[in-house]
Amino acid sequence: MILLLTRHSMRPIRSMRPSYVASSFGLVRRAASSSSPSATQAKFYIPRKERTTSDSMYEIDNIYDQRIKRRRRIDPTRELNYTPDHWERHKSVFRRIKHMFTTFGSSPFQRLLFPDFFVTSLIAGSLTYYNEFMITDASSQLWIDGSGFAAATTAIALLTGFRLNASNARYAEGRKLIGSVHSTSRDLATNTMMWIKLREDKKRMINLIKAFSVAMTFHLNKKGSHHSIRRCLPNFEEQIYAEYQAEMLDIYSDDQDEDFLLICNWFRAKQNVPLGITTVMRQIIADNEQKDSFTRELDIHVHRLVQSLGGCERIQKTPLPTCFTRHTSRLLWIWSNLLPFAIYPVCGLYTLPTTIAISYSIMGIEDIGVQLEEPFNILPLRQYADNTYDSVHFIESAYASGKYAG
Repeated sequence: MILLLTRHSMRPIRSMRPSYVASSFGLVRRAASSSSPSATQAKFYIPRKERTTSDSMYEIDNIYDQRIKRRRRIDPTRELNYTPDHWERHKSVFRRIKHMFTTFGSSPFQRLLFPDFFVTSLIAGSLTYYNEFMITDASSQLWIDGSGFAAATTAIALLTGFRLNASNARYAEGRKLIGSVHSTSRDLATNTMMWIKLREDKKRMINLIKAFSVAMTFHLNKKGSHHSIRRCLPNFEEQIYAEYQAEMLDIYSDDQDEDFLLICNWFRAKQNVPLGITTVMRQIIADNEQKDSFTRELDIHVHRLVQSLGGCERIQKTPLPTCFTRHTSRLLWIWSNLLPFAIYPVCGLYTLPTTIAISYSIMGIEDIGVQLEEPFNILPLRQYADNTYDSVHFIESAYASGKYAG
């Protein structure tokens, strides 16, 4: 009798949801109903049922294939996912000619126009005018010996190349971590449909998996990859919350769902929402009456999500040593503005265009490196989140009609 009572008391009560989730997040489940809808309407997010194509959320640049249209001169290049057709065009034997025609509209060139090229052009033009038209004695011309400057140019080129490689390593690692989130989400969804017993808990887990990628997008990118939103807007924070709430509502459908309200409350309170979602996942797994091996396997997948989240946060919060970035910027600024004095004896009247061409080749590499250093401002996080949603939704639908439908 005592043994039976003990075993019964150890069994979790399945008819009741936990009254709170992760008190360290500062919000309890009973307070979730206090979440209020945003007074601002979502303007940039398009619900899935209203989309005509998979890319209808993005404004594609017609000149640069499969790129999001740049709204401002200073915006970086943002690519979408490639397909076999895009790879075919990317490797075309005519790519060099095409790329030459688009030089002046490219992101590095336009970003360097002002103030870098403006100041360099001003110096080069003034130097050429002074040497050619203001003095008559060649000995009075202003220039410096180009032999020593050539050695400095080589050193600076190596420095910027190292800068680009370091930034590209961060970009590649960020992409791998986001890919790990995608593959882990699919594995976790599959195991959820097989091993979570209650239908209600299955649905909660599936929704939480979908919500994790969306929450991670907003966690790693302040705008949630809605790059058209401007920070100067007076209601910027409210607009971001409206887009976030609209995306979560596209997953949950019911704006009174407890998990939906809780996730929105966390976002309002500027908590780590992806981490909070994994906490809820682990509570569902812990309450699931299943074999220890199955429970352990489910928890391993959640652990992989937390690891990927931590890796992304490390990249986001830790730039390359700022002293290195600043030192490189100073050297490039000095080098580009002294360049006209070094090449004038050779180029003469063509000093200005030659200076811009040489400066573009070196400074463009450094600017690309600076953009790659923050990969989550360039990677198509929204498209990755949509892909995760589609994959998890397909897994759910496939299992719903099979052996594990119950």
